[in-house]
Amino acid sequence: MLPNIKDEEDRKRALDELPQSSPGPVIMTAEPKFVPAQGTEITIGESEIPFRIRFADCVGYVIDGVKGYEDEDGPRYVNSPWSSEAIPFQEAAKIGTDKVIRDHANIGIVVTTDGTVNGIHRNAVEVAEEQIVGELKEFGKPFVIVLNCQMPGNNYTQSLRNELLEKYSVPVIPVAIDKMSINDMEYILKEALYEFPIEDIQVEKPDWLDVLDMTHPLNLTLSDAVGNVLNSITKIRDVSQAANELRDIDFVEESEIERVDAGLGVATVRVTLKPEIYKAVCNEWLDSPIDTKKDWLLFIKEAAEAKQAHKRFREAIEEASDTGYGVTLPTMEEFEPSEPEIIKQNNFYGVRMKAYAPSYHIIRVDMETEFAPLIGTEFYSQQLLKDLQYSYNHDREALWQTQLFGTTLHEVLKEGIKYKMNAVPPNAKKRMRQTIERMVNEGERGLVTFII
Repeated sequence: MLPNIKDEEDRKRALDELPQSSPGPVIMTAEPKFVPAQGTEITIGESEIPFRIRFADCVGYVIDGVKGYEDEDGPRYVNSPWSSEAIPFQEAAKIGTDKVIRDHANIGIVVTTDGTVNGIHRNAVEVAEEQIVGELKEFGKPFVIVLNCQMPGNNYTQSLRNELLEKYSVPVIPVAIDKMSINDMEYILKEALYEFPIEDIQVEKPDWLDVLDMTHPLNLTLSDAVGNVLNSITKIRDVSQAANELRDIDFVEESEIERVDAGLGVATVRVTLKPEIYKAVCNEWLDSPIDTKKDWLLFIKEAAEAKQAHKRFREAIEEASDTGYGVTLPTMEEFEPSEPEIIKQNNFYGVRMKAYAPSYHIIRVDMETEFAPLIGTEFYSQQLLKDLQYSYNHDREALWQTQLFGTTLHEVLKEGIKYKMNAVPPNAKKRMRQTIERMVNEGERGLVTFII
């Protein structure tokens, strides 16, 4: 942890604040100590999962065979912030340890022994060990057990390790603490970190998937896979399994752990899709597949032009849809100015200049068309009526796709509207345009219409 403290003064201060230690069964810790004062970010494990760490050193529970909590007159009494009067050292140690577990710790590292170090017998620590583990489980604190021993590979130590593993259902790590390496420490922290419960898995997927609806098969498959993964994992150590399961999806090329927030129980997994998937999704929206770069460039150019045109007409179309009448405003390039000239009105002079610019008036015309074929017999007419009524009430899409004489109902009705549009003579369209033009330019508010 110390090399990861960036500020040199903070690093020196943390070094000075480290608690003392001594060989043998002598208690050196007098009060809980927190080192450093602020958490320091480090990374642990092959996935380099980052988290902030601060150590809380406390006495623990006093056990038989240790020294330092009694003097020649019997139990040592100490003043503590949790009592107005002096209390026995072992009682203060228990209160302080309980508060560290309950209020100040996110991870517990329970240090116990197999009876081969410090002259402390194995049976002397069993009661305190069970109490500490019980408290950690009661408060929901993830933890691991470090089994301090002289020879971690010894058969007795390994047998005890397996016994504790079965008893407490948490990782038990035999290690000779006085010979412990940085790798041993990283392994202990990694195992402790992996005991954190996982509450949620967030998937960082390619941003172009956000363009697709959540009902698209790609988004649905990813969402279902994440839901299934969450049902099968409980701890951070299972996140690697989650990444592997997401990697098994046929369109996923890679699935990697991006970050893990142990405090919140949230893991983020970054998913990369196979390159051909993007092209396949693009082709879903195209009339025909695009393969060459030239065709792609032409498509992008046409799309940009269409977008620009739609941008101009969009408001007018929306207005026509709402009110029946919409108008587009001309662009600066479309204005055609006339030559400025002097004008006189009474004894006043001024300048006049006209400008001409096209505007597009979009009128919503609610057209009516009719479908009334003569089928022949009453039986066939009743059968067709029954089919049409069912589709009308239950499935409008199916209604328009109903086949009539080899043509869909939608096409039949569309042809009827097209025929009516073509029936309007060109001179009538021209007169309508001239009428609106005169009303706009000359401010005519009255209109008399004769329809023959």
